[in-house]
Amino acid sequence: MENDFRSLPESMESEDLAEYFVKFLEEYSEKPKNMVALKQLYELAYRQWDTYEMLREDIAGRIEAYLMSAMNLRSYEVTDVILSIVENLTLKNVFAYIVGEKDKIGIPAVRHLIIEAEEEYGDSIEDPYSSDEDWF
Repeated sequence: MENDFRSLPESMESEDLAEYFVKFLEEYSEKPKNMVALKQLYELAYRQWDTYEMLREDIAGRIEAYLMSAMNLRSYEVTDVILSIVENLTLKNVFAYIVGEKDKIGIPAVRHLIIEAEEEYGDSIEDPYSSDEDWF
């Protein structure tokens, strides 16, 4: 039976979330990389962001590989959810790849989405919590 990560509590500890990221990878790595799977990953990424902690490096690397294999820069919907996951998990390698591809994208809406993301958090993707004094 597939997990539905939407049913998890809104607020969780980073250590607990790490277990769910591993479950996600176990469950979805060999399945098609579709919107159902990406939205499940988004649910985990959203909760990770609220921990104010970086994702464990070993898990981040596996998630980056997963996202790269799910990448479809011809789809606005896929690009949008991947950018949201990348932002919430601060996956700078995937972000750099997407930004590097923006000039090659022939779909104006997708290119605009990437440009907006670059403007919004391009400077903070390396260390999003560095300006946390603005949050408190």
